Amino acid sequence: MKNRLLLTIFFLSTSLFAQENKEQKIEISFSYGLSYIEYSKSFLDDPVPFELPNIGSFYEINFDFKLPKDRYIGLGYSRLQHAKNIDDGVILTSTNTGLVLQNYRNIHTKDFYDVHFRTVFKNNLQFTLGAYYFIENMNRSDITNIDNNTVFVLINEKNRADNLGLFGSLEYYFKLNSYAELGLKSKLYYSLNGVETIAILPTLRVKL
Repeated sequence: MKNRLLLTIFFLSTSLFAQENKEQKIEISFSYGLSYIEYSKSFLDDPVPFELPNIGSFYEINFDFKLPKDRYIGLGYSRLQHAKNIDDGVILTSTNTGLVLQNYRNIHTKDFYDVHFRTVFKNNLQFTLGAYYFIENMNRSDITNIDNNTVFVLINEKNRADNLGLFGSLEYYFKLNSYAELGLKSKLYYSLNGVETIAILPTLRVKL
């Protein structure tokens, strides 16, 4: 009986040790933080100025697979959102026509889909480089003339053209336990149109 008990303890301890030392190949990370855009004033030339704040929100989720030598390849999805309540309007005195926006919620979003490559340095500083495609949603306004009647047009545009680019991120993490890390990530997105956004993101990463 004693020998059986010792054998059972031995096999259980061996099994637990093997599980603890099993290499974790998959990582999932969740980020939420702030984004900055430079083009927030570019909509002010519209008849109704759909102004945006420079600072907005940014969140993302990434799935990474471990390669040899502390390198990873992965897929990611992220969303930028900048929003502002607008109390403004425009009056055409020549036609006694006007349009007023009262507490109108103007929301501008970009959805990014990416493939990326990440490397981990000895001091746990990490660098990621990736390529992405994004879909942009924005609000615009226009004035047109239909049968000698002045008409204000509010447009929600979905932009899919030439939305390709590269991004880079610098990251640092603190180990919470053998399965989780908490860190801070800075990201820069660049496209054919120039700098899309800069983001600062607290991040939780889970290893499986």
